Amino acid sequence: MNIQFYPAELDYVNAKLKRGPRAGSFLAGFLQCCLDADFQNYELLRSALQVLMEKYPADPDDLAAEREERVGG
Repeated sequence: MNIQFYPAELDYVNAKLKRGPRAGSFLAGFLQCCLDADFQNYELLRSALQVLMEKYPADPDDLAAEREERVGG
C-alpha cells in the first residue's frame, strides 16, 4: 500500500511540507519521497517515517487542518 492508505501518516507528511516552519532539507526530501513512493517502496520507507514522526512531531493544529482538508469537513 502507498501513503494514501495511511491517513495519519499522510496528514503528517502534508502538514510538515505545507504548513508551519519549513522542514530541513533531509526531512523535506524524505517526506517528498514518501509521497512519491509506489506501494512497494512506501512499505520500505514506512518504518523510518514513523520514527521521524516521533522525533519531529507536527503541530497539532497543522495536523487537524490537514485532516479536515482530506476528509472535506
